[in-house]
Amino acid sequence: MSDTSLLKGTGSALGVTFLLAMGGLVLPQAALGENSTGTSTDDGAPGQAGGEHQLDAVTVGAGSPARAVPTERTGAYTQEEISSTTKLRLSPRETPQIVNVITHQMAQDFGARDMEDILNMAPGVSVGHTDDDRRSYTARGYPMAVQYDGLPSNSGIDGGVVAGPDSALIDSTEVLLGAAGLMNGAGQPGGVINMNYKRPTRQYQASAEVTAGSWDLRRMVADVSGGLTDSNRVRARVVAVDQGEESFRDEEKQKKKVFYAIVEGDVTDTTMLTLSIQNQDIYDNVTDRSGLPADNNGNDLDWSRSTFLAPSWNRWDKYATTYRARVDQQLPAGWQLIAQASTMKSEADWLFGTLSSFDSDSGDATFSRWAQHNKETSDDAELYLRGPLELFGREHQLVFGGNWTERLWNGKKGDGTDYATNLYNFDPDTSVPRPEISLNSPISDQTTRQYGGYAAGQFTLTDRLKAILGSRLSWYHYSYAGTERNEDAEITPYMGLTYELNNWASAYASYTDIFNPQSARDVTGNTLEPEVGTSYELGLKGEFYDGLLNASLTAFRIRKDNEALLDNSIPFDANNVCGGWCYQAKGKTTTNGFDMALSGRVTETIQLMGGFTQYRKDDNDETVRITKLAGSYTPPSQKWSAGVSIDNSTKSYGQWGMTQEARTLVGAFGRYQINRQLEMAVNLHNLLDEKYYANAIDSGYGRQYWGEPRSWTVSLRGKW
Repeated sequence: MSDTSLLKGTGSALGVTFLLAMGGLVLPQAALGENSTGTSTDDGAPGQAGGEHQLDAVTVGAGSPARAVPTERTGAYTQEEISSTTKLRLSPRETPQIVNVITHQMAQDFGARDMEDILNMAPGVSVGHTDDDRRSYTARGYPMAVQYDGLPSNSGIDGGVVAGPDSALIDSTEVLLGAAGLMNGAGQPGGVINMNYKRPTRQYQASAEVTAGSWDLRRMVADVSGGLTDSNRVRARVVAVDQGEESFRDEEKQKKKVFYAIVEGDVTDTTMLTLSIQNQDIYDNVTDRSGLPADNNGNDLDWSRSTFLAPSWNRWDKYATTYRARVDQQLPAGWQLIAQASTMKSEADWLFGTLSSFDSDSGDATFSRWAQHNKETSDDAELYLRGPLELFGREHQLVFGGNWTERLWNGKKGDGTDYATNLYNFDPDTSVPRPEISLNSPISDQTTRQYGGYAAGQFTLTDRLKAILGSRLSWYHYSYAGTERNEDAEITPYMGLTYELNNWASAYASYTDIFNPQSARDVTGNTLEPEVGTSYELGLKGEFYDGLLNASLTAFRIRKDNEALLDNSIPFDANNVCGGWCYQAKGKTTTNGFDMALSGRVTETIQLMGGFTQYRKDDNDETVRITKLAGSYTPPSQKWSAGVSIDNSTKSYGQWGMTQEARTLVGAFGRYQINRQLEMAVNLHNLLDEKYYANAIDSGYGRQYWGEPRSWTVSLRGKW
């Protein structure tokens, strides 16, 4: 299908809005009111900054802000500054790639409770279900890397051992689409998920939230922040979450407790020290590892969405504690030295009865019974120096730095005897007895280590033309079960150009190399050669109302060699030389596509975040299209707000051969300000009750899982 199809069907509203914005047919500044920031000065309107005190930008000495201003309590659907691409301080229009930001206001408006909810709203991102608990996050057909407050980490947020942080801890989430080898080194060209945590405020503030919802959801959040001294040189914040819920599937349930504490201190007038601890426990977690089977011919058996074909004693509990430290040192002439480090220790207890065979003619089935205890440790560190440079009568930006990350995964496992039963009269409580299993088999250490240095600069070549040039030198080590892979002194260049067309629009182009060592093995038991390739982008960006509304249009091409693809000729066998699934490095693959994005305040009363992505990858059968649009409406001088979200996707492809069915999910929210301190909110998810498989019938990993049916939540929030 031609690219003009984006203006048809579901994508038409977003396409027209984008073209109006890029064509300059936006409301004049006066339409946003007299306040030049575009926020209402009404004292009571929810979702706008005028009715609440805004957060202070934490500064060190008299120089520039040490970090970007938080989005919390600004009421905005866009962010002023992003740095996950290059560590340079750039506005969205100056960044030669698409970066979409899910702000605090947007996450709260649409009832996000975890990273899956947040990334479901992110334009261009596909959220795949590996099984009941694990998720995969892909963009442009490739997995995405992870950063915490800009610090790259080898530890993901898929939910196997490490789950993503609760939304109550997150101020904003930057989602970079495309390759990011300059900062992250080895990795896929899908993009980067950068989670920006909440920080302490200088002024006292507190909030509390109580939520109830479908399937016996019960959630409580408390958040207190402010200065600890009269001068506010020492500031702290504490966030606590307690949540319990059941599921649309029979038997399933889960509890979660989260604690987060952060302290910032101005050690001197030019030095700020930040220390934090995060603890997140997911427990009493009854889940299903094997999903719903097809018949003997691979056809759908149309199991109901509530069907739970697993023992009720299944468990998948996860516990994680993370410590972080950061030093921001202000130097002369506007330069900054930043050092940050984190260490995370996670554990997971697994006890499963998983469906290993099934005969649809008779209903006879066999369940494997097994247990596992896994540990994952992730240590990450970074040091970088950045600042301005006057050269040839123009001002430029430079950054020099290096980062180091190591992930260690190991544990113990034990197997019980298989058990035969029948699925057509299956009872989760009695059909498969709970075994007594000893964890007496150690799991080999799996170590992934990467370190490297980088340098980049934004150079002002003319009044309108700027160039970003950078490069990274990386070292990589991977070892597991007698297999080892080392890559030394790999160079990853990055180049970008931005040209200012007028005072609100720019054109840009960017290029970067791709380098991705692989742990997947072929039929000989050897790991595959690293993936290598290139990523190109060409686009337009618009910035309106002093950055309160941002728009972008990008065409991209990704070329890769040695891409790991599932070898369907080899059946899964946990004891084979591949350790389960075998893969093969198929030759070149090319992905062509384009992205559109729009975020921010369209009028005084309307905010939008939306995007359209279309791409086609050589080895897939069809073009993938993803349309996401979310908007809110807040009338002036009124005490209510309302909004709608749309997530429309064609069949999409995740990791390990997974696919997700085409679906259109509609959400809605309404919010009413009871008084200055209290508000009530109602959220509806999958409003049209779309039936779809989140892990489709022809997936290469696991079996099919239904997506979540229509659900609701009601929240009461207090702010002081």
